[in-house]
Amino acid sequence: MYSSDLIDENDIQSNVDYMTKSYLRNVMQLAVFTTSSDRLYAINISKIQSFLIREEVEMLQPPTGNEYVIGLINIRGEIVSIVNFDKWVGDDVGDKDQRIIIVCNYNQKKIGIMVKEIIRIEEKSSDELRVPASRDPKISYVTDVQVRDDDEARRMCIVFDAEKLLYDANVGDEASKTTIYDIDSFEVTPPASMKINSDKLVLVAEDSQIVIEKLDEFLAKLGLNYEIYENGEALINRIMSLDPKEIGLVITDIEMPIRNGYQVIKYIKQESIYGNVPVLSLTSMTNQGVKDKVMELGALDLVNKSDLKLLHSYIREILEGELV
Repeated sequence: MYSSDLIDENDIQSNVDYMTKSYLRNVMQLAVFTTSSDRLYAINISKIQSFLIREEVEMLQPPTGNEYVIGLINIRGEIVSIVNFDKWVGDDVGDKDQRIIIVCNYNQKKIGIMVKEIIRIEEKSSDELRVPASRDPKISYVTDVQVRDDDEARRMCIVFDAEKLLYDANVGDEASKTTIYDIDSFEVTPPASMKINSDKLVLVAEDSQIVIEKLDEFLAKLGLNYEIYENGEALINRIMSLDPKEIGLVITDIEMPIRNGYQVIKYIKQESIYGNVPVLSLTSMTNQGVKDKVMELGALDLVNKSDLKLLHSYIREILEGELV
């Protein structure tokens, strides 16, 4: 098992440029870990802030009855919910073997995931990430990994859908109610400004099933003409069938199979006749390096999935001609 100092916050930030370059090569870096029953799961390393040893932190009782949140810890004055990952994936055999807390940052919100051990860091190209035939909303992709350097045998590993975990664990800003999961309570002032007056097509690429569901609700609420695709390649294929003047806006996630968001932006802005089509990146990857990279490639901005107000504002300004 790797020690807790394998990845700390400074290491993650210092490697942002390398990780974004990996995306441009269509390579994802994964931290592979085990559950108590030794099943293999993985998380994108760019979303990890640090690893903690469970015995070295004080865990407080959670105030609410969410079945997956088993405790709270204080990290530099910020209270972080700790999720029993085994229970969330239906693999709960007790938490006595869960020794590691993976502290992650999604949508500008920290969450801790309690697991058994970290096995390795592994790079995977998009053609090594498979979307399972039977879509489980908790699973993004499956792949094969080598568990030990001295053993060439490979085992199946599941890359879980972090957006679904956040939704199920109810981790968000209860006061603002402006995250991608709070569509029903999202409001703007004045209410009449919710609808956006445009017939142009809005094209979206997003692979998380829960986020697709919520974006569908959100864009319908705005009265838009829109289409959502589950990966960057499907989106690009659709773009290629259209006249640039038909497209009002492209919204793309970053972390996707086949072609990721960086590649989508690069194609639109640098490698096609669609260079004048506005592009927004909608992502839970919140570090500055990711924002710098998408804007360097030609996106207007990076919008966090926790900020529906900003997303609504951008869509209105772009489609109604206030933002060129």
